[in-house]
Amino acid sequence: MCHKIVVDKGKQNPAIRSILEICQSSQIKVETLSRGAFRKKYGACSTQGIVGQFTSKEMLHLDELVRQAYQQTASPTLAMLDGIQDPQNMGAIIRSAEVLGVQGVIIPKRRTAPINETVAKCSAGAVETLPIAATESFAQAIQDLKKAGFWIVGVDMAGGQPCGQFKFDMPTALVIGGEEKGVRPLIKKSCDFMVSIPMAGKINSLNASAASAIIFYEILRQKKAAGLAHLKENK
Repeated sequence: MCHKIVVDKGKQNPAIRSILEICQSSQIKVETLSRGAFRKKYGACSTQGIVGQFTSKEMLHLDELVRQAYQQTASPTLAMLDGIQDPQNMGAIIRSAEVLGVQGVIIPKRRTAPINETVAKCSAGAVETLPIAATESFAQAIQDLKKAGFWIVGVDMAGGQPCGQFKFDMPTALVIGGEEKGVRPLIKKSCDFMVSIPMAGKINSLNASAASAIIFYEILRQKKAAGLAHLKENK
């Protein structure tokens, strides 16, 4: 539920005025900031001069997330975000996950960016539609996912099979590590497979949100290709 709207005072237009009229009739609090203050606070995210603040998203239990995922497809993909601390990265990953067909996200209840207004805005609204589960223990969550038929695939820039050569043709829980340390060693040991992203530049690294988007796209590409192949076989 929206509980507050923040507006850039220097960027008023008919669309924003219409939203403000709805806020007034719905008794939603409105805060107006100068252009400089608005940019300082929200400049890292793409806005049109207006930002909504919502109550915290309700987290699902893991078993409910799994149930919903299997309702969508026989080979769902879930993203396990292991220690993503940056809210902008968290929001960008959630946005990519929703756009690229991931069925849900799993986060720890501690050692992670909170699902707050920055995450919501940087996700471009995806946080409102993509199912998210929070768990006390990633290690236990992995074991529960394995029992539910998922294969655990960790993303490691330092090693593992290139993601383009790996066959994502089964229920997959993709483990994506934090910005600095990557997937924790204990969690890495629990993974069934490790995949990497081939790179050619001198920097030889990607942040968590960029790496996630590449892997999500590769999984979607393979699923679409498999679907097209199946149609061709039946012609």
